[in-house]
Amino acid sequence: MMRAGVLTLAVLSICCGGDRATSPTPAAAVEALELRVTTTHFRVFAGTAADAAVRAAADRLEAEYPRILQELGLTTVPDLTVRIWHDEATYFNELTRYFGVRYQAAGYITGPTELRLLDTPQLSVNVVHEFVHAASMSVNARFPNNPRWFWESVALYENGERVDPRSLDYIVRGNFPTLQQLNVDPNGGTQIYQLGYVFGEFIVSRWGRPAFLRLIETNADLPAVLGVTAAEFEAEWQSYVRRRYLSSVQSVSSVDYLS
Repeated sequence: MMRAGVLTLAVLSICCGGDRATSPTPAAAVEALELRVTTTHFRVFAGTAADAAVRAAADRLEAEYPRILQELGLTTVPDLTVRIWHDEATYFNELTRYFGVRYQAAGYITGPTELRLLDTPQLSVNVVHEFVHAASMSVNARFPNNPRWFWESVALYENGERVDPRSLDYIVRGNFPTLQQLNVDPNGGTQIYQLGYVFGEFIVSRWGRPAFLRLIETNADLPAVLGVTAAEFEAEWQSYVRRRYLSSVQSVSSVDYLS
């Protein structure tokens, strides 16, 4: 029974921040981690990752810590452990052991006090993404991947991981995914990582940060917090994206079509 509870938390906590890792090749030995950096709020363990990369990740965590807590309406969170693997085989073997299934994720959390990362070029971005996930659990312990579209939107927005919708062909063509489609298993689709920041931007600009925080507390109960249905929310979000990002693109497309 205890194992089932841990497994449920693990499945809920899966996340992928930043770039995707490639499939690993078998390693000759398991990479062992040791304490490499201690800061005010984080203890960072790593194996063969470069000192500069580990220090940069720790420094960015500390630099972003007060802003993220303030924006999530928190005064404190428990101190956190960060584990960073450089060897892909060791990292993915541990991820698969923990979850019981392999996810193509460059980072995940095991709860509100531990972040686990693969050492990639985006490590300093990914580690803060995972910290936002962990901190948001201090707002609502039932929030992880519930719902997935907003769980990722919060981390992407707070971490500034903006993807310009004009760079997404399916959005330019008007093929907006529904919230239900964005709630797929992490192995089933990655569109939420492209769109999550703009969801956060839209919510804060339309309803304000108090509503954004209330959505975390209520697992994105759109009717209760925003007074709209999922379909109405999707329609308003699409209008926002078209108005803010696509008006010039669509004007050019119309000219090209008419010519």
